[in-house]
Amino acid sequence: MQVTDELMNEHQLILKYIDLMGKYIEVSKTNRGENILLEKAQDFISFFQEFTDTYHHAKEEDALFKYLQAPDVLSDCNLLSVMLSDHDKGRMHVRGMNSGLVKNNLETLCKNAYAYSQHLKQHIFKEDNVLFPMAENEISDEDKITLKNEYKQIEEKLDKRAIWNKYEEKYSELENCLNNKILVTE
Repeated sequence: MQVTDELMNEHQLILKYIDLMGKYIEVSKTNRGENILLEKAQDFISFFQEFTDTYHHAKEEDALFKYLQAPDVLSDCNLLSVMLSDHDKGRMHVRGMNSGLVKNNLETLCKNAYAYSQHLKQHIFKEDNVLFPMAENEISDEDKITLKNEYKQIEEKLDKRAIWNKYEEKYSELENCLNNKILVTE
């Protein structure tokens, strides 16, 4: 039984948003997009706050990490403190993005969006390639069943289907908006 496959699937949607935001940054910096990132920043910020932080991180911080803190699971390293610190650093970058948006400051917005993108790519790599394989090897089958049930409770509480549908649709809207903007300016 795998307990990290859903988390890795969520990472794929997060990475899609990161890549799309990078395209928005590029277009905005070249002025072809007439500050398109400022126009759509709230959509990205909302995704990172609601999907990444509230939904995805709840499953990690409130469920998975609890099992990894058990005696004899990850006793040789402080990997969880690194992951939690990474989550906090990501939140700081999202607050910086929001500050740039509120101040209508494209430079601040782009700087924080880029830093967040780079940070999150590295963080996801660490989780997918180090933490999650360790979790799969170290968490007992009995605990995996309980953990899956805890994920399910979080997903029900936060309405998994609604949040996924909302942000898959929003991704398509953002992608179409960017493509239309690029076509108009070429």
